[in-house]
Amino acid sequence: MSAHTPRQVAERLEIAILTSEQMRLHWIDEHDQTHYMTIVLPLAIEEREAADYLRCKVLEDDAEVLVRIDLIQNLPTPTK
Repeated sequence: MSAHTPRQVAERLEIAILTSEQMRLHWIDEHDQTHYMTIVLPLAIEEREAADYLRCKVLEDDAEVLVRIDLIQNLPTPTK
């Protein structure tokens, strides 16, 4: 499991990866603070020393990007 990502978020992303689920994600670029909101196909979770990243394909550009998971603004959160 991912070191920096809450378990329920990592599990949700893993399900999306395994089922080839397209997701409309809103995230902030960690380098220039640009906001992005687009449909992506999650490919893998990559653990790095400082943070976890979601490698995904941006469907409109057919380009792969690395999105820092903690900068994704609209991940589903569990309710209790």
